Amino acid sequence: MATVTKDSRFDMRMTAAQRDQIERAAALRGKTLTQWALDRLLEAARYDIEQETTTHLASAEFDQFAAALEEPMPLSARKLIAAKAVWE
Repeated sequence: MATVTKDSRFDMRMTAAQRDQIERAAALRGKTLTQWALDRLLEAARYDIEQETTTHLASAEFDQFAAALEEPMPLSARKLIAAKAVWE
């Protein structure tokens, strides 16, 4: 198995009660505080990224979307794309 170099740190400030609770949860899972926290943070990060970057459509809605993509682009949209950007 390849060794992965971990060269980045992430520090958090918390109350003693918060740390105790997190340590208890980690112990219940048989993990170190770092292992447990990293697993949970990565899980939450993946979820948040998916929620913000994925669009879910029902089958009928997808069919409507796909059909719209097959339609020719409206003239107003073609003109907008062809126009020179205001920052140029």
